[in-house]
Amino acid sequence: MTEKDCVTATVNNLVAEVRSRDLQIRQMEDHLQQLSKEHMQLTKNLEDELKLKIKDLEKEVDKQRNMILDVSEEKREVIRQLTFSLDHYRSGYKEFQTFLKHK
Repeated sequence: MTEKDCVTATVNNLVAEVRSRDLQIRQMEDHLQQLSKEHMQLTKNLEDELKLKIKDLEKEVDKQRNMILDVSEEKREVIRQLTFSLDHYRSGYKEFQTFLKHK
């Protein structure tokens, strides 16, 4: 009987140990699932943040592009005005030279 009791106690201990390990495994799986959810949330948050940053940078690039186009147009207008002024003064200078030659 003692041998049977000893075997029964050993079996009971082993069953208790298996149950304890099963519980630990379930807890670890739950913890792993929680970590996975947190990881996915962090990844989504980072993705959203980066998308917002990209949109902001794209807006800034568009703004700078428009500024460059505006400045380029202003430069072209200044060049046109300078060319007109040069032509006007060149024409006046030629008239002046012609006037001096006739005198």
